[in-house]
Amino acid sequence: MTKTTAKTKPALISLTLGLLLSTTSVITVAEAATVKIKNGVACKKSGQKAKTGKKNYVCGKNPYVTPTKLTWMLTSCPEAYGLYVDAKDQYGIFKDILSTSPEGIAELGNLQKSMDSFDTLMKTSVCKKGK
Repeated sequence: MTKTTAKTKPALISLTLGLLLSTTSVITVAEAATVKIKNGVACKKSGQKAKTGKKNYVCGKNPYVTPTKLTWMLTSCPEAYGLYVDAKDQYGIFKDILSTSPEGIAELGNLQKSMDSFDTLMKTSVCKKGK
């Protein structure tokens, strides 16, 4: 056996780490060819990323398609869903503030319509199965 010099150890560690990271974080071309990637199709590793054409996908639990199983979804789906959940949480605060005046009550109705429209957009476009 030969001795490993101090100069080759960092290079060997760097090469090994680079190979490990390159094979685990993004779906490979061979996998992408065998799996039709679109919203709602099962995937194996949460956080895994893939690109099909111009669309970027991430593996995770799609709140509108299958919230209990890992599936591919557009990368914008979990981001937009997080914003929607935050807005729903804040709605209670706005409701208390706006319900103190007639003008506020009218605005509260507009706010609720906007929230409903955003939810519909999420279900029919951003997180829709098969998109």
